[in-house]
Amino acid sequence: MFLLLIANGKILAAPYITIGDLKLFKAYSPESPVQLREYLPVGETFNHWNRLASVRVFKDQKDPKKYLDTLGQQVVHSSPAARAQLLKNDKTQSLVLDFMTFSLANPKQQFAEWNLMRAKYVKGQGLVVYQYAVRYYTIDKNMPAAVIAERNKMVTPFAEASFEEKEDTVSASSGTTASNP
Repeated sequence: MFLLLIANGKILAAPYITIGDLKLFKAYSPESPVQLREYLPVGETFNHWNRLASVRVFKDQKDPKKYLDTLGQQVVHSSPAARAQLLKNDKTQSLVLDFMTFSLANPKQQFAEWNLMRAKYVKGQGLVVYQYAVRYYTIDKNMPAAVIAERNKMVTPFAEASFEEKEDTVSASSGTTASNP
């Protein structure tokens, strides 16, 4: 949920992150044993989102490769149609898990979900896991081309994204409005 403040003719929105040219606003940060922050584009909600980014911190884990390998194995084991591959970014040397899953069991809300995940150990914090996901609610012959286009566009920006939060300031006189998912 976005918190909007109006001060001196400006609307101050929730913190945001960028992945490439995509801006995603902080939408969720629960108190739990696993630290979690989730981000959505303006206008999207957790009930029906197209793009989502998240940051999770696992205090008791240290090995990024082991975490990503295990997750990839779980994805493939969970569904015969699921696919996963581990990529290495030549520039950053980070590993990125690229995977596709399907939620076809519920006929009321079927979707395919393409994900990128990377992890790094941060001393004093634990294993920090970054995620970028896209949901496809129409599963048809055009979907594979859409996934490939999204992959080609986002793999490098995701691998290089800092996930550093920034504050968004929008002028109230610009006519721009913010949404509250």
